[in-house]
Amino acid sequence: MNPFGTERRVEQTLWDVRDVSRYLRASISWVYKAAERGYLPCICIGGLLRFDARAVRAFAVGPSRSDGKMERRLAKRG
Repeated sequence: MNPFGTERRVEQTLWDVRDVSRYLRASISWVYKAAERGYLPCICIGGLLRFDARAVRAFAVGPSRSDGKMERRLAKRG
């Protein structure tokens, strides 16, 4: 059995801006702005933004409280 199977590759996949945009159902420009402001964790590789899939999923879920319940986040407009 291959230790570098499909599941392991999926865990280590870096997403580009379009992948993040599709996953979060947000505009591409919002993804760029969120990354620039530090809201979305990203990696800059040769001038290109890449995102760790696990970090994006954690961002989408949002912060959790110590009692195990999710905090409710309200979207800021503007």
